[in-house]
Amino acid sequence: MKSVTVSAKSLDEAITKGCAELGVALDEVDFEVVDEGGMFRKMQVKVTVKESAATAVEPVAEEQVAEPVASEPVVEVKSGAVEEFEIGGKAKTAKPAKAPRKVTEFDPECPKFKKTLAFAEEFFKLMGDNLSVVSSHDDNEFLISVDGEDVGRLIGKNGRTMAAINTIISSIAINTHCDEPRRVMLDIGNYREKRKDYLIELAKRKAEQVKRTGRSVRLDPMPARERVIVHLTLQDVEGIITESEGVEPHRYLVIKPGAR
Repeated sequence: MKSVTVSAKSLDEAITKGCAELGVALDEVDFEVVDEGGMFRKMQVKVTVKESAATAVEPVAEEQVAEPVASEPVVEVKSGAVEEFEIGGKAKTAKPAKAPRKVTEFDPECPKFKKTLAFAEEFFKLMGDNLSVVSSHDDNEFLISVDGEDVGRLIGKNGRTMAAINTIISSIAINTHCDEPRRVMLDIGNYREKRKDYLIELAKRKAEQVKRTGRSVRLDPMPARERVIVHLTLQDVEGIITESEGVEPHRYLVIKPGAR
């Protein structure tokens, strides 16, 4: 299936850009958040054309005779070059294409990654004597799990304190990793899994309320990763649409009645 990965400041903007590049409507794609972004980078979302849309038969247009048009000059821009050329009497500048982002295999023995991990372990040692820190990784993330007594103060309301700590450790990882920055995913007291279960239950309950009353429901502001959970939970529910509104960090999600 045809897909494209796009970068944007918000989930809605990323999906819209992806649809534009693929030339399809919003209801003809699925999406996956590859990187939720951070303080210094945009989020990355993979947008994929649904199988049903990809296999749809397009009508055959009648053959038309193209009218002759004035030929445009053929411009060749070499790698790394910036050239000026004329179109319709106006000067245009051809900018070189950006080099593709380098993707490297994660090396857990990287000394700078070990320094990042050591920083996280030392940080949580200062926060309490009974905290355990366990680390792991995959091709995209550093995974740091923390557990112990009285971890609620490290999580904060709706996970805000944990998100702030995550940002600090992420900045260290981004600035010190050997080749390719990886996202840091911090989880304290298994909060992320518990929060995911709560959001799924909340989304279903609010969707039933919208169906019953015919009135939209606005949820509290939440980060992009959590809005995605609600979007995905309700994306196949008949008679329900979800939209993100507002501006970060106060962006929120609205569940509305409507046909997809």
